[in-house]
Amino acid sequence: DRAHKDCYISILNIIQGEVDPTQVHKSLQRIRERKLANFIPWGPASIQVALSRKSPYVSTSHRVSGLMLANHTSISSLFERAMRDYDKLRKRNAFLDQFRKEKMFMDGLDEMDDSREV
Repeated sequence: DRAHKDCYISILNIIQGEVDPTQVHKSLQRIRERKLANFIPWGPASIQVALSRKSPYVSTSHRVSGLMLANHTSISSLFERAMRDYDKLRKRNAFLDQFRKEKMFMDGLDEMDDSREV
């Protein structure tokens, strides 16, 4: 099952508003202890938290708002799908006329094929 195989590399949480830092710390401890987030086995479970006051320039009815940025290994499935789609189009030479008009591709599409390998 892919959900059990993929894992987080790192997480950044930005929390804005009225937040008790001890509550945040306790929540992070629970996440680590209960293994609620799967992290890479070859590095530390990196969860960073930034707390900030509410912006005086943005009005909101919420007491707290947040943003989570996560680096997750499941991004590889998007790259795999993009490569499959590219392979299908390349096999049929679909939509390549516009590229062949560009100086870079006038002698061939080797640059695209090399990029696909990377």
